[in-house]
Amino acid sequence: MAVRGDPHASPEGEGGKTGLQHAVWTGSISLGLVRVPVKMVTMTRDRGIHFRMIHRECGTPIHYRQFCEEGKEVPDEEIVYGYEIGRNSYVTLEKSEIREARPETSDTIRLEAFVRKEEADPHYFLRTYLLIPDGAPDAYALLRAVMKNEGQAAVGRISMFQKEYPILVHVYRNVLAATTLRYADEILDPSKAPALQKLPEPSDKEVELATFILQKMAGQFDLTIFEDAYQKRLEQVISARKEGRILKLEPREAAPEKRDLMQALRQTAEAMGH
Repeated sequence: MAVRGDPHASPEGEGGKTGLQHAVWTGSISLGLVRVPVKMVTMTRDRGIHFRMIHRECGTPIHYRQFCEEGKEVPDEEIVYGYEIGRNSYVTLEKSEIREARPETSDTIRLEAFVRKEEADPHYFLRTYLLIPDGAPDAYALLRAVMKNEGQAAVGRISMFQKEYPILVHVYRNVLAATTLRYADEILDPSKAPALQKLPEPSDKEVELATFILQKMAGQFDLTIFEDAYQKRLEQVISARKEGRILKLEPREAAPEKRDLMQALRQTAEAMGH
């Protein structure tokens, strides 16, 4: 069980203090006949607390075995993979058939178009990696400079981790970065949600008060002001247990009582000086 973390993130301390030496892919960016050798490295680190399930009585870890619905334990060599085509009806495939259908890992990021980075809808973003030069530093520096000067990103494709992904190459803090993307048909159309079909029109007064609150709360996008309160509380509990103590945490603040929308807007705006 992981409280928080990214399975593709660098462990704490890997690659020195930066964690940037853990290459998950090595190849080159292809731009026509130009090749830019790079290695792809993780740019996040897993700071989460991880647990194993333990048998309280004997203190040993819990393990799992595989059983079919008839109650027989099944070894790996007797397992096939079923695609359900009807109730209790499956097309079965061998693991080797699935493996053969997977794309080969490519050693090339094939760029296909340059776009304004702001055109890229962040809802399609999967995971972002840094692209570090792996030879030919002049080609890397040139591509970075041109993309930065023109405010452009590049859309292309890559095969890695046994899957082909659309990919967005862009400049992040003076480094080339690559963000894997979802396919267009993987994003649902939220406008079709039934709850959105008959929403009431807000009154002019509601809009006025809500706009005032929004403007008063305007600020900068700064994630450093946030911390993982859940993890911090868990760290306190674990630290106390290591010392043989049982820590009783302060109860969380109660949720505010529900108010009429207009009443809540007025009271909030008045507290902000309206």
